[in-house]
Amino acid sequence: MQLAFTEIKRAKLRFGLLTGAVGLLVFLLLFLNTLSGTLLRFFVGAIENNSAQVLVFNGSARRNLLVSRVSPAEIEQVREVPGVAEAAPLSQATVSVDPGSGPTDISLWGFEAGKPGQPAKIVEGRSPGPGEAVVDRTDVSAGFEIGNEIAVIPLGHRIKIVGYSENSRYSVLPTAYVTHGEFAAAYRSAFPQAEEVPVSLVAVDTDPGLDPADVAARITTAVPGTEALDRKAAAAAVPGVESISQSFSVILAITFAIVLLVIGFFFLILTVQKLRVLIALRAIGASVADLGKSLTFQIALVTGAGCAVGVALLFLATSTSSASFPLEVDLTLVLESTAAILAMALIAGTFSLRRVARLDPAEAAQVR
Repeated sequence: MQLAFTEIKRAKLRFGLLTGAVGLLVFLLLFLNTLSGTLLRFFVGAIENNSAQVLVFNGSARRNLLVSRVSPAEIEQVREVPGVAEAAPLSQATVSVDPGSGPTDISLWGFEAGKPGQPAKIVEGRSPGPGEAVVDRTDVSAGFEIGNEIAVIPLGHRIKIVGYSENSRYSVLPTAYVTHGEFAAAYRSAFPQAEEVPVSLVAVDTDPGLDPADVAARITTAVPGTEALDRKAAAAAVPGVESISQSFSVILAITFAIVLLVIGFFFLILTVQKLRVLIALRAIGASVADLGKSLTFQIALVTGAGCAVGVALLFLATSTSSASFPLEVDLTLVLESTAAILAMALIAGTFSLRRVARLDPAEAAQVR
C-alpha cells in the first residue's frame, strides 16, 4: 500500500480531480434516483400507501382509475369472494377548490369510514368526519393547513382540514381524503349537472395470511366485468408511471456507465503512462500481485472517496428542497448504489490489471 500512497502524494492534483469528477457523477446518479422516487410517489402515493390491500377496477377501464366505474352490485359480489375480509367503495375525482390562496385543482378521494380505502398513515391530526378532510402533508405550502377550510368550486361547499397523511398524493396534485358522504356533497358542488356520484374502485382487505395478488386473481375470475390488482400492480398501472420509470432508468444506466468509463479509462491511461516505472519495479523484485494490489487499492480509494463526496452533495441538495416537493434520502438506495459503483469500478479496473500482469521484467534492459 506504501507504493499506492506514494504515487497519490506525488500526483495529488490528478487523483483529486478524478475523485471530484467521480463525486459529481455519483451525486448525479443518486440525485436522479432520489428525484425519480419522489416524483413516482407524487404520482401513485395514494395507491401505494392506501390501507386497502387490493383495488378492483372496472374491467373495461384498462386499469385506468380516471375512467373506472364500479356498481353497487359489483361491490356486493366482491364481498362474497373467498378470501375477501372487507370490501368498500372508493371514489376519486379531480375537482377545483379554493384553499384561501386562489383556485387550484386537487385529487379528491372518498372512502367509507372504518373500511379499506383511506390513507394508510395519518401523521398528524385525526381521521375525517362529516365536513372534514385529511390532506397530504406536502400540500401545506399550498395553503392546505389543519384548521383551514377549502371551498369547492363553483358552488362553494366547504370542507375543513383536520389531519395530514404521508406519501398519499395522486397524479402530482394536492390530494384530500373525505368520507364517502362528504365526497358526494363535494362532487355535486363541483359538478352540479352530474346525474350520479361515481364510485371508481372497490377497496378490499384480504383475510389474514393470504397473498393479495392471489385474492385479486380470484376476484377477477369470480366477478365478471372487473379486474382486481394488488397495490403494487395498481400503482404500476397508473398512466405515465411506466414511461417515467423507463426514462429515468435509461438516464441512470447511462450515468452509471459514464462513471465506470471515467474510472476505467483513467487508470488504464495511468498504467500505460507509467509502464517504464512498473517494468523497473518488476525488475527489482516487485511481484505482479504487489503491483496489482497497489492499483486495486487506488481504484477502491478514489471510488470510495468519490462516493463519499457524492453522498455529501446529495444530503446537501435534499436539505434545501422545498416543502412542496420534499426530497428524502433513501439510505438503502444510497448503500446499494455506492456498493454497486465500487464493485463495478473494480471490475472496470481489470483492464489495467491485465496490462500490469503482462509486464516482463526482462524488458527493463531495453528501457533507456
